[in-house]
Amino acid sequence: MDIFLKNKKFLLFILTLQEAFSAIIPFFLLSSFITLSYYIVNYFHIEIGYISKENIHFFMKIINSFSSLVAVISISYFFAIRLKVMQIIAVILAITSFITVFILDGAYTDKYIVFPYGFDIETLFIPIISTLFLKYFYPIFNLRIPVADINHHIFKSFNYLFVFIISYIATISIYLLSKYIVVDIIVVLVQKIDIGLPDILILVIRDIISQVFWFFGVHGEHMVNGLIGKDILFREMMSNITYGEFNRMFVLMGGAGVGLGLLIALLLYVKNNAIKTISKISIPFVIFNINDLLIYAVIVLNRFFILPFILLPIFNLLVAYIVLHFIPVDFTTYYLTWTTPIFIDGYLKSGGNLYIFILQLFLIIIDILVYIYFVKRFTHSMQLSEHFTRFSKNLDISEELKSKSGIKAFVARTEIIDAYRKLDEIIESIDRNDLYVYYQPKIDIQNNKCYKFEALIRYKYEGKLVGPIFLDIIEKAGLAPIIDIWVCKQVKNDIIKWKKQSYLPQISINLHPDTLKSKDAIKKIVEILKYENVMFEIIERSFLGGSIAEDNLQTLKNNGFGISIDDFGTGYSSLETIIKHNIDELKLDKTLIDRIESPKGFNVCKYTVQICHKLDCKVVAEGVETKKQLKIVEDIDVDFVQGYYFSKAIPFEEVKEYAAKFK
Repeated sequence: MDIFLKNKKFLLFILTLQEAFSAIIPFFLLSSFITLSYYIVNYFHIEIGYISKENIHFFMKIINSFSSLVAVISISYFFAIRLKVMQIIAVILAITSFITVFILDGAYTDKYIVFPYGFDIETLFIPIISTLFLKYFYPIFNLRIPVADINHHIFKSFNYLFVFIISYIATISIYLLSKYIVVDIIVVLVQKIDIGLPDILILVIRDIISQVFWFFGVHGEHMVNGLIGKDILFREMMSNITYGEFNRMFVLMGGAGVGLGLLIALLLYVKNNAIKTISKISIPFVIFNINDLLIYAVIVLNRFFILPFILLPIFNLLVAYIVLHFIPVDFTTYYLTWTTPIFIDGYLKSGGNLYIFILQLFLIIIDILVYIYFVKRFTHSMQLSEHFTRFSKNLDISEELKSKSGIKAFVARTEIIDAYRKLDEIIESIDRNDLYVYYQPKIDIQNNKCYKFEALIRYKYEGKLVGPIFLDIIEKAGLAPIIDIWVCKQVKNDIIKWKKQSYLPQISINLHPDTLKSKDAIKKIVEILKYENVMFEIIERSFLGGSIAEDNLQTLKNNGFGISIDDFGTGYSSLETIIKHNIDELKLDKTLIDRIESPKGFNVCKYTVQICHKLDCKVVAEGVETKKQLKIVEDIDVDFVQGYYFSKAIPFEEVKEYAAKFK
């Protein structure tokens, strides 16, 4: 599982599906409301003016039949955004392919096509595959018509003419091939499970498969009916009770995955306002075992609930089966429908037997307790997402950067779930304005002047001013770009104050590799500091970010900013970087300066300086702390010195005075 969670493409795939499922939650609220209305009207024989029960039933079936089509539209739309293909083309292709599939499968009458209620495999497979084909066929088969500013979308659509047709053919072909090779074979093999197995074991297998499908957003009941069939549901488990009725009484308590247990646990312990609201709205639906809204809002693809969602129904099933074989119960001939609420179903089917009530109550209490544990873990993970929002708000970061946090936030939930308290402490300190920017002098030892400073974060921790000890957690949480942008804003404010004093130092600012890989972050930084005398310090592993990092670096240079390579001599270090990217400055790391008194250390530093000067690149010696180190770096013609020998980082108020008095 960890391998998948660290794979960015996999995370992107999951996040896209989650976005698609979230977008159709309003539709499921409507369909659940209509379904609930029909069963209430039917149960209590309510008459609603000129609207008959038959009309409500027909309306319910029509709305529910559109659920799969709505899902296809949503999934194709969000995958089109993620894959950067034209959304309307992707949606039309997915709908066309989806309808074609059901015509080929014979799911139609003389008058209309019958779409499945809920999500089938085709509902996920078709929009994803068709959109992928659009993505990969476009560079090959597009008409390459120049896209003019006027009628931009029309010209862009023309380029998709052949791409659309070829993608359509490919989608249908791959579907038919996979259905023939995989699905038909699986159906044949699974249906053989019935041979020689006890009925209760078949029911267990059926429920496990159903829950797994539900977890991935596919309608589990429909899929398992297609794979195994539903004969088992009509077989008698004991006198007057079928396996289907038994399943409804002790497993579908609130719907798939023991929805009632999940609902109560969420109402008790979830803190996220959106989930809390959805849970409250779900109450009347879950009572009648309609929990589609809750499943698609909370469960689908949520790794925190995969274990209880799949295993709790099996636990209920086995416990109830064992208990009923030790406690004799005379069941009535009343036939239970799937929407009969818990306790009422037990009362009607057992004639008010107290043991059945106690058994159902016991199971639901266990389910609630188990779900509470997982809801707490889920709540902790949600707090990390809320931290991101608070972080952004406190540091005044705009929406365009926050919208790019999806993958990193997901990774954060997997990597630092146990460190959320520390992150919470950091956020609280920022709420208290305990984060500062200090400036460390960079001394021009060739001219004995001080006109350059490096901006460094300082953090008030337990009453002391220390370096940013929280950066490791911030980096894992994907919040580094927000910190960098906050520093840029603080520096900009200080530059404005210095200009009013007719003082214009050059300020160096560190950029995290994640920042350099974010086009939105770099765009924001350029907006903040354009035309200012600023140099950005970048560690060399930033260039491992590929073409995006290199493009962003060029963007900074094109806007007049200097570029400095920080920490040279540690980890990933290459002189090729200076040549390839036309670097303005290179900083020899303190680890090299600490060894500069040794022959090898001296030669490494000396010849690095000579090479840099040949390439018109200035050199800074970082971490100079002794007079002897200073003498050596002077002898090898280092341009600038930074370190405690001259000064530690100082607050804004002392910068101008330090530069004026420097000797």
